[in-house]
Amino acid sequence: GSLPFDAVVIPQGGPTLRRIAPLLAFYDIDPDKIRFIGSSLWEERNLGREPSLVGGWFAAPPPAQSSAFLALFHQIYGRRPPRIATLAYDAVALAVALANAPGGPDFSQTAITSLSGFAGVDGVFRFRPDGIAERGLAVLEVEADGFRVISPAPLTFEQVTN
Repeated sequence: GSLPFDAVVIPQGGPTLRRIAPLLAFYDIDPDKIRFIGSSLWEERNLGREPSLVGGWFAAPPPAQSSAFLALFHQIYGRRPPRIATLAYDAVALAVALANAPGGPDFSQTAITSLSGFAGVDGVFRFRPDGIAERGLAVLEVEADGFRVISPAPLTFEQVTN
């Protein structure tokens, strides 16, 4: 019969995701009728080899922006970087930008919590006054042979309201 929901959030990645997703059909959760939604943990090559995940959506950094970083890292180190590498790179780039601010280094709360945010390898990001980070993420759809951007990440926070 029909279900009282139209999506299932699966906040897992890796082998756990690949075990959970196909099992949902045994509980009458048909991925052709119910959208599977995930997080950036879904950003794995070959995820579309699991048929139940094809058509699923997840939020992740804009692929085009991080591809140059990933290629350079692979060229230097001969492997894909750990997920945290882009975050570390963005943190250092933020520190450099604040250190080179017009009028001299500015590491004040006002500078760090700039509403316009900062451009990073993983896209635009900013910090709220309470310390929470906000990111402009893309929405990707899992396809059998990769991912497709169905909603691009914002390039700025200009039209994003608080």
